[in-house]
Amino acid sequence: MPCGCLPAYYSPAMEAARPLGRRRRARRGTVDRPVNARLIRVASVVVAPALLALLFSVSTTGTLPRRPLEPLFDGSSAAALAAELSIEFPSRVPGTFGAEGATHWYTEMIAGLGLPAEEDVWEADLPELGEVELRNVVTVIPGRSEEAIVLVAHRDNAGVGRELGDNASGTAALIEIARSYALQDIAPAPLPQRTLVLVSTDAGAYGGAGASRFAEESPRAEGALAAIVLDGIGGRGRPRLAVAGNQATSPARALVSTAAARIDEQAGVRPSIPSVLTQLVDLGIPFAAGEQGPFLAHGVAAVTLTTDDPGDPNVPVGDSAAPIAPARLGALGRSTEALVDSIDASVGAAFRTPDTLFLDDRTASGWAVRLALVVATVPFVLGVLDLLVRARRRRLPLLAAMRAIRTRFFVALYAGVLLWFGAVTGVLPTGDALPLPPYSSLVEDWPVVGLGLLAIAFVLGWLLARRRIVPTGPPTVEERLAGYTASLTCLASIAVVVALVRPYALVFVLPSLYAWIWLPLRAQLLPRAGLYLAGLLGPVVGLLILGGELGLGVFDTPLYLAGLVTVGYVPLASVLLALAWIATAAQLAALAFGRYGPYAGGAEPPPPGTIRKAVADFTHVRRRARSRR
Repeated sequence: MPCGCLPAYYSPAMEAARPLGRRRRARRGTVDRPVNARLIRVASVVVAPALLALLFSVSTTGTLPRRPLEPLFDGSSAAALAAELSIEFPSRVPGTFGAEGATHWYTEMIAGLGLPAEEDVWEADLPELGEVELRNVVTVIPGRSEEAIVLVAHRDNAGVGRELGDNASGTAALIEIARSYALQDIAPAPLPQRTLVLVSTDAGAYGGAGASRFAEESPRAEGALAAIVLDGIGGRGRPRLAVAGNQATSPARALVSTAAARIDEQAGVRPSIPSVLTQLVDLGIPFAAGEQGPFLAHGVAAVTLTTDDPGDPNVPVGDSAAPIAPARLGALGRSTEALVDSIDASVGAAFRTPDTLFLDDRTASGWAVRLALVVATVPFVLGVLDLLVRARRRRLPLLAAMRAIRTRFFVALYAGVLLWFGAVTGVLPTGDALPLPPYSSLVEDWPVVGLGLLAIAFVLGWLLARRRIVPTGPPTVEERLAGYTASLTCLASIAVVVALVRPYALVFVLPSLYAWIWLPLRAQLLPRAGLYLAGLLGPVVGLLILGGELGLGVFDTPLYLAGLVTVGYVPLASVLLALAWIATAAQLAALAFGRYGPYAGGAEPPPPGTIRKAVADFTHVRRRARSRR
């Protein structure tokens, strides 16, 4: 049909019938309507089967039976032992005389019961203390089988006045449980079915270095059936179970349900379990504040028994500032004995460590959760592929937009290099790949001068790099659409890599996918700003949950996370993916708030930048020097 001619079926009556004030809707695939919303809606159907699979995977878990014998744990005796340890050695910081004295005290207590006590001595580079000598004390009570049930409690603390790292109650409970097995020499009793291993670890208040050492090096850990960690069981708050691991793993369902049942029987209250969002965040990072983390990372089913702080329930495992409650200590001590008895009496029980979500008295299978998260990215990826195909068909300037993202990624990478430089210069912590204690000097006493210098260096680098991407004028419609297409394509690539490498981390990415996909359809500033802020909910909520889990402030949590990066606890691959996401988010922010400009004003080919100019000048100077020679 010739340009400017009306179709044969057009009539003025049709135009008159159209309601006033309404204009014709833009056709899909045009510049005004680039995103194919119908394709995204239709593709969303594939999410339904994954959600059904997730719902069908939710089930109850049975508990292991227990023998009719009552536990022998004496809460008053254990409270007296805890008080003695705290009075004689109030400060038990690893590597100090107080920690060494506490080790000798515990060894003498175990030896006095007629049980063996073997010391494992090694040196570790703790993020907060540097190179220190650490000691684990291991007691083995043989059973009929080589399979072991491991009981763990750290005896160190973070010093006087820092009650969160104290565990006098767990150490005392370990001695009291050992006493019940030492009584077999007086009144002979049948040997336990499994071997019982009691481990008094060091540096539990500084990332669980002792538990990591035992899980990695001890041959007893290789044949361990399950591990039970006692940390702060003498508090006056509600009993609690810690289930997070250093990898995306969870303790066996039977272990968690049996531990909850035994605590409910002895303490009269069901223990609390982290919320579903907290479990997802811990699986997505992953992060474990308790000593069960290293065991789970090495395939040993482990759970930590602890209590909430009555003043602040969102604190890591450990004793509270209040005096030890003998009744609570006795109840949890008897619960531990009953739990060990249930595991020991189980026939052919295999405690695996699959990733699982615990929903109070029910559980959801981890494979179903991962499947739902991965499938949830499919509609977004298909919508972006359709957008990319249409953009290439229209010959939009995608190269300039990709170069702008590349520049922003280099700036984010420069920020990562500054973090490494801050670690080398002592501004940020270094050491073994262990979780930092929440009371570390990094968050309690900010290195303001060092952080200020790093911030100045970053600003200077950003000012140098932004000259190539600063807008020289209002971008054209095609340039803006190319910027959106390139950004969303990078975001889809990041989502695919995350789905393949660390599916649980998609909980941080999914809000940005389905908020920012609609940015090209919004012409006004306020809707674009609302969509952009909605896309940031994943990382923001994750940081808030992590800060609440550790009792950190809003501004302390990002600094704490930076410390986890510099000590190597967060893998390098996760750091690079996070930097790529930040670079993409920065370009989408420039687009959403009207500050976008294509690289070098969209010039093709672009003029050489600062680095290329410097390299060319250096090469030219060397050539001139050679010619003179």
